[in-house]
Amino acid sequence: MSDPTPSPDSSDAAASPQAKPTADIAPSPDPIRPHRRHWGRILRYWGRSTVRAVQIDWFPGRRLFRRPQRSTLIADAKAGFNVAILGFPQSIAFSLIAGVPALMGLVSCAVAAIVGPFFSGTRFICLGPTNATAILLLTGVASTGLPEETRALAVPLFVVLVGVFLVLGAIARASLLINYISRSVITGYITAAAALIFVNQIQNILGVRTAGASTFVGIIAATVRQLPQTHWPELAMAAGTLAINLGLMRWVRFLPNIAGTLLLTAVMGIGFRYVGWDIAYLQTFDLGNLRFFPGTFDYQLIGDLAAPALALAFVSILEGSSIGKTLASRAGHRFVVNQEMYAMGMANITSGLCGGMNASGSLTRSVLSDTSGARSPLANVYGGIIVAVMLFSIGPLIHFIPKAALAVLVMGIACSLINRRNLLLALRTTHSDTVVFIVTFSSALLLTIDAAIYLGAFTSIMLFLKKAGQPELSEYNFNQDGQLAELPTPDRRNVPGISILHAEGDLFFGSTEIFSQQIREVIRDPSLKVIILRLKNARNLDASAAIAIEELHDFLKKSKRQLIVSGAGREVTRVLRNSGFIARLGEENFFREVPTNPTLSTRDALKRATEVLGRRDAEIRIFVDQSRKKKESDD
Repeated sequence: MSDPTPSPDSSDAAASPQAKPTADIAPSPDPIRPHRRHWGRILRYWGRSTVRAVQIDWFPGRRLFRRPQRSTLIADAKAGFNVAILGFPQSIAFSLIAGVPALMGLVSCAVAAIVGPFFSGTRFICLGPTNATAILLLTGVASTGLPEETRALAVPLFVVLVGVFLVLGAIARASLLINYISRSVITGYITAAAALIFVNQIQNILGVRTAGASTFVGIIAATVRQLPQTHWPELAMAAGTLAINLGLMRWVRFLPNIAGTLLLTAVMGIGFRYVGWDIAYLQTFDLGNLRFFPGTFDYQLIGDLAAPALALAFVSILEGSSIGKTLASRAGHRFVVNQEMYAMGMANITSGLCGGMNASGSLTRSVLSDTSGARSPLANVYGGIIVAVMLFSIGPLIHFIPKAALAVLVMGIACSLINRRNLLLALRTTHSDTVVFIVTFSSALLLTIDAAIYLGAFTSIMLFLKKAGQPELSEYNFNQDGQLAELPTPDRRNVPGISILHAEGDLFFGSTEIFSQQIREVIRDPSLKVIILRLKNARNLDASAAIAIEELHDFLKKSKRQLIVSGAGREVTRVLRNSGFIARLGEENFFREVPTNPTLSTRDALKRATEVLGRRDAEIRIFVDQSRKKKESDD
């Protein structure tokens, strides 16, 4: 009996090692490797998408040394030298404001100026210690409750935290948040910081100590209690310093004012020693103490420093961006805030690891660099290198500088922070600016500086949301002269009406409730049978707005009336389609915006409304958003 002939789809043929899989029979998949390749593709996709979304050049410094012209190198070297001559004594003064050793200010001035340009690529910001942020360093470290003699150990960790917050802010593109912070916040903070810096230096002029006080009121009270302990030689040195400084400003303007004053007061201090007058001098430092991260690391300390570090990072980018934007706009250049935030963060991290204080954009040094003819970021690098050379050469000689003399110069710097024009703008421009300024300024005097920053920023955002979250609707119709005019009061008609509601502005969760209330007032008229919701100028729709529009549709449907949507842009259409509203409304009642003809969608919506009513004598009534006009008149 012969074997049966195998069929074409026999399992033997399929099992043959020479057989190839047909189109109908796919090879058995590997249960492990394709799964891993799948997750690898997902991770690579999201990794690349994240990098593209961040929009940060991680190391633009690679372009700094691409054979710059000789004239550029000479101009940058000249500007860097001028900035270094100013930055060296300024850094010593700012370290006195922050209550840290002078070495920390000098290290920050050198390291931040060298490191920053490699991550920013702009020449318009000179990074280093500043007076406005030094006071935040003082109050931030004081808030930890550490003894005064050990607070310097917390400074490196504090500065590194500031840098980390700045880098994370740059990655998260937090510069968008700055657009919603009123400039009055910075004006109020800087004005209060100037007052705090001024009163905090009175103790150095009188030769007394006000340990434990960190607020404006506390420092004033402690200083008054110490007045009987005034050391008169210190007061005499302060008076002499003031006379020397004013004389140099009036008759010897071509010399660096601060450096010249410190040099002459050091000579005067030698005379005080000769006659037996004992005064306090700056504490010298040992260059052998320079080491990597000369501080302490503690998780509880990180928690105590987090809030003031975040406030300092916030102030640093606001201060630096305002300076950079001003100088860049004058030169016709582009200024990328996120990139500069990233560079400032890397400079602060490096400064903290090297034992320096916090770094921000310095107004005086940035303007000096620009007016000195800087052409590239190399000017800042040169300035940092020169400060480093001065640190290792003449830095240990700072013990000849009297504390009272430096205190007088710091008080002068504090007075220069008060900008009369900015104060008038904050107090006279709008009610919102006035409220934000008063809240920030008063809270900075009564509370801590970081609390004032948070309160001022919160007030600014709340006032903005209040403005953005109050849409108003007014009814328009044609008057007897045939002109479109606002109706003083809504009147009711016997003729079935078509209402066109113009929703303009931001329709997000903060304005949804007010918008819904105003719509309910409009549709109380029973003669309005069809509501055309025009969303051409509506922005920032979210889930709350979609729910509100859906509730309007349900309410009208129950009362046998019709909702029609017109003028919806791409983003509005996406939100409403994803929410399922368009499917409930019906495609025939939804008209997207036609960019080439902005009125076409409204015309088609009106045609659909007349079809729904079944009559052509319907009265058309128009409602538009008047909130902008009212806001402008109120402001």
